[in-house]
Amino acid sequence: MRIPEAYQTYLSPDSHWMPAIDWNVKLFGAHTQKVPCGWQVPEESHTAFELMLILQGRQSTVLEQVAYELQEGDVLLIPPGARHATECRASEGLHYFAAHFNLDDALFRQEMRRCGPLLLRSGRSDNDRLQTAIRRWIELIRPGGQYSTADLFRIQAGLFEVLHLLMEFVSERTEAAVSPTAAHYATLIAQSIKAAFGAENLGAAGCREPDIRIDQIAARLKISPGYALEVFRQVYGTSPRSYLSELKLHEAKQLIHQPELALTEIASKLGYSSLAHFSRQFKRWTGVSPRAYRQTLGRVQTGV
Repeated sequence: MRIPEAYQTYLSPDSHWMPAIDWNVKLFGAHTQKVPCGWQVPEESHTAFELMLILQGRQSTVLEQVAYELQEGDVLLIPPGARHATECRASEGLHYFAAHFNLDDALFRQEMRRCGPLLLRSGRSDNDRLQTAIRRWIELIRPGGQYSTADLFRIQAGLFEVLHLLMEFVSERTEAAVSPTAAHYATLIAQSIKAAFGAENLGAAGCREPDIRIDQIAARLKISPGYALEVFRQVYGTSPRSYLSELKLHEAKQLIHQPELALTEIASKLGYSSLAHFSRQFKRWTGVSPRAYRQTLGRVQTGV
């Protein structure tokens, strides 16, 4: 690594440095839940990774049109953008843990994507290590939902332990990743898309659609549009336009989970000119209307 100039005067030949780390890590939706036979979540996809551990019972998951029957102890990692539906068909019901996370490290995302859905069956040595780490992580959940700053640090440390193990397993299975240069540019493109989708460009800014023209982003980065598209697809597995759609879908779902928000208000926050426009787009994404999706959550609808 490059040593800061301010330190170079004071260094001895025996100095050894850790790398600088500047990651944006997001953890959300981490929870345990017990559900009865017949419980289901309709087909959906996320911009984040989803990690699932079956604590008890059985779960049926259709992931990119491939059916998986998950048993107690099985761990499944669903990559961003993968369409999946979940159902409990077991008469005894289902007890599971699920967490969503994002890490703004292009090489991590690319390695995980290359591996595709990662299913670690109970009884395997890699599953044993990962399941142990996840169960320690689950012990940090407080039923009352009151967390101190120290608790939050412990939860984040638990996430990093899980990520460390996942990266170990995947690195053993995959070939060399894309070049650091390509990963760097892919990360910058993703950050530009997220910035365009940020609150400063939506809602208060007149509810307009964010501008993500790849030629403009490429020009700012001083690379060609073709190269920008190529490296972004290599790392994120999708086009910039689809990546934006996934961001909007994720935000829409997060807002729909808040029963105090009317659907018209959600449509406006996301930059749609009308509820009808938002509803049509949401149905194209998920196959169901925003109203129907909210009803599947068991929430009390507050009206539109």
